[in-house]
Amino acid sequence: MMLVTARLSRKTLLTVKLMQPSMTMTKTAKLSYDEAVAALNSLQTNAAQLQKVRKERQKNVHLNLPQTTKYLERSGMTLEDLDKMKIIHVSGTKGKGSTCAFCESILRHSGLKTGFYSSPHLVSVTERIRINGEPIDQDKFTSYFWSVYDKVCKGREDDDRPPYFKLLTILAFNIFWKEGVDVAIMEVG
Repeated sequence: MMLVTARLSRKTLLTVKLMQPSMTMTKTAKLSYDEAVAALNSLQTNAAQLQKVRKERQKNVHLNLPQTTKYLERSGMTLEDLDKMKIIHVSGTKGKGSTCAFCESILRHSGLKTGFYSSPHLVSVTERIRINGEPIDQDKFTSYFWSVYDKVCKGREDDDRPPYFKLLTILAFNIFWKEGVDVAIMEVG
């Protein structure tokens, strides 16, 4: 949290310190999109940590699902909530993005409300999370981001916070769930 708080404005820090934990929506409204992106970027893995993760990847692969479940539940969603969602999960080595885009377009044009999660983004992180073919707008992204970030990351040690991509995935699940999409198309990272 130290990296994030250093980037936030004094006015925002003062506002955050004065807010009570139960006032999440008011607090998130005070934090900007740029501050949300700065907090998200603080979860990116630096080169030294990335090298360590690569060495330990196989040793810790069995922890991926339990850790993701822990962060998902900490965000306010349960596995039962996730199981109720209709999800198309696309994986492979070539053509994931195109396959997802085709599926999303076909389903949307058939009258379904769609959610689409892909990576990477080109310009804005909001490109990764789409509702009905459109990137989520910055205000919605900001509100949802701080709601999830505060529950999952705030006040936690670095080793008890999800990395960048995992947080974005949990954020996408939360957005699709709360926006009531009929189907979510999820591209594997």
